[in-house]
Amino acid sequence: MPQLLGRGNLARRDGKDARRRTWVLGGGGARGAAQVGVLLALFEAGIAPPERLIGVSVGALNAVVIAAYPSLAGAHMLREIWLSKPAADVFRGHPLSLLMTRMRTQGISVLPARNVARVIDRSVDVTGTETFEQLKVPLQVVATNLHAGTSRVFDSGPLRLALQASTAIPGVFPPVDIDGHGYLDGGIIDNLPISLAVESGAREILAISLMAGGEVDRLPGNWAELLARTLQLALHHRALSDFERLKRRVRLLLLCPVLKPEQGLDMQRAHVEEMIEAARQATTQLLQDAGRTLFRSSAVHYLNLAGG
Repeated sequence: MPQLLGRGNLARRDGKDARRRTWVLGGGGARGAAQVGVLLALFEAGIAPPERLIGVSVGALNAVVIAAYPSLAGAHMLREIWLSKPAADVFRGHPLSLLMTRMRTQGISVLPARNVARVIDRSVDVTGTETFEQLKVPLQVVATNLHAGTSRVFDSGPLRLALQASTAIPGVFPPVDIDGHGYLDGGIIDNLPISLAVESGAREILAISLMAGGEVDRLPGNWAELLARTLQLALHHRALSDFERLKRRVRLLLLCPVLKPEQGLDMQRAHVEEMIEAARQATTQLLQDAGRTLFRSSAVHYLNLAGG
């Protein structure tokens, strides 16, 4: 079970329980652009905003903006952050390609921490929020404590370090030191923590997973492609296993943008816009087809982004 710290933020200032309707945003590196498109479509359709958010890795970066502005305006703000140069600098190379490069040299990270720190700074500055307590919607950010070998959940205090810890991809960014412990990407232990949402009292959960990849046309051609495909399959099936285990305890909706292996590798503005728009259109189509029945029972929905 994740280590929970500072849980006082889960109650709204009016004293009401803020945990029942929870959105969980999973990790997936540059695939996080597809998550932005899903969020845009949800708000455009008038779906009620979450009463709480849980974010892991890139999902934490997306979640903090929505927690500050839980509205269509917030989703558009998030879109602009993804189209910025700092975001392109963070995701300009495939994490596993960078990792393979580092394995042939010395050290445990490829990119300096300042790369992702710039994106975090931009998100915090744009939203005008420095602490969890300033957010309009309670947020939990999940990171991995390397010393203890467990997850740690941040939900109070300064935002920047918690976000940097959750997004520190192993081998790409260095561990983040917090209170003498080293932290890395929260997705190492749980890339889509719907269990945390249930344990914290959620009754309705909407989760956006970024690791569904569908069938591929060819076998991986190098180590980076093989590791990427293996990791994708492992994380996606972990999410499906958790869904099966929890779907009768709560109302659980799992939205899975299906991305081709090459999507998310090129962070040129036009390609990022295409991914966001493809996810937005696919989600909009799902909402139109299913109507109000979409949220009546637990289900997994795959969003085909083939045209994006």
